[in-house]
Amino acid sequence: MSQWNAKVKMPSEGQQGRGAQQDRGGAASAGKSRAGNSDLKAALDSARALFQAKRHDEALRAFEAILEKNPDAVPAYLGIGNVHAAQGHLDDALEYYAGALHIKKDFAPAMVMSGNAYARQGLQEKALEKFKQALEINPGSGNASLGVGRVLSEMGKNDEAIKFLQDALAHNPQLVEARLAIAGVYQRAGDVDAALKELTSAVTKHPESWQAHALLARLFVARGESKQAIGASKKAIDLKPENASIHNLLARAYEETGEFDLALKAFNKAAELDPAMVTALLGVARMYIEQGNLVEAKRGLADLSKGSRSLMLVHRMLAEILMREGEYDDAVAEFKAAILHGEKLAENRPEVLTIVPSPGDSRKTAQAYQKVFAKIASSDNHAAKTRREHASDDSTGYSLL
Repeated sequence: MSQWNAKVKMPSEGQQGRGAQQDRGGAASAGKSRAGNSDLKAALDSARALFQAKRHDEALRAFEAILEKNPDAVPAYLGIGNVHAAQGHLDDALEYYAGALHIKKDFAPAMVMSGNAYARQGLQEKALEKFKQALEINPGSGNASLGVGRVLSEMGKNDEAIKFLQDALAHNPQLVEARLAIAGVYQRAGDVDAALKELTSAVTKHPESWQAHALLARLFVARGESKQAIGASKKAIDLKPENASIHNLLARAYEETGEFDLALKAFNKAAELDPAMVTALLGVARMYIEQGNLVEAKRGLADLSKGSRSLMLVHRMLAEILMREGEYDDAVAEFKAAILHGEKLAENRPEVLTIVPSPGDSRKTAQAYQKVFAKIASSDNHAAKTRREHASDDSTGYSLL
């Protein structure tokens, strides 16, 4: 039995047969009902406030307490589902959305939230089904149209996606998420100018949207417009100072302008907010290298080498530092480690296997590796820039930044 199903209590035959008696006490019952509805609304408002404050455990307990007293309180099922979704427990969230729909089959908000959960799981067809069910019940639902547009965009159906996203905006011009999603569609399609136009419009119409400023900053970084990226990143940080990704964006922009001290500060802040953000930690190491602080750079990279992410880049950076220090034997070892950790590197770049060691001359061998990796890096940087210009950077996603 589903966990939520235990909360649902259907009326017994005896309860159904007491209708006449309840009618005779109608006035008193109505008064009690009004008082009960008032108490329920207050309890729901309190639980929702806890959820908005991201006090998820407290919100969960509050919604569950509501269900104990009101087993058919549909908004409480939705609330518990939303808490689970916020915590990444999507299967549990779907259970409670189903509970809401078990009680009220035409409850469109539960359909929309189910669609969001399925989309986050990558179950696009199920997500579309739920969003379209919500639109059948409420054709004016901007959130349902937004959901359909997002999924169609992910499926590469750009023209259809734009239609639904524009419909979402038509029903709710304040739905900034739809405008950001449209920008994402244009960006993935390679129309960067159209994406820029949408994002500029978004920050103009919704200056309070940190997502709009952050996505505009990302687009500026991809276009190499670092000064503009710095300005947009700072505005996003003013609105969302605890978001590590935005500080990382700001750092990348400062790095491009050669302001390495400021970039180091921003990368460190991103790493402080999210210690698992490898891109920020690599940025810290790069800035130390730029400043000539090779000791700190090596210390950070050595720590990263004990992990499991970006190891090819970590070992290559260590090799470059060792080249500067004249430690050529150790540099060769790090270059070889980079090859071992490079997924399909040898397959896609067979030149890394053609290097012939120079007996008794580790410097020459290390330089040969360095030359090959520099060529690969140049090619990869160009490809990465192209991908960034055509990527949505989650601008149509369900969890912005």
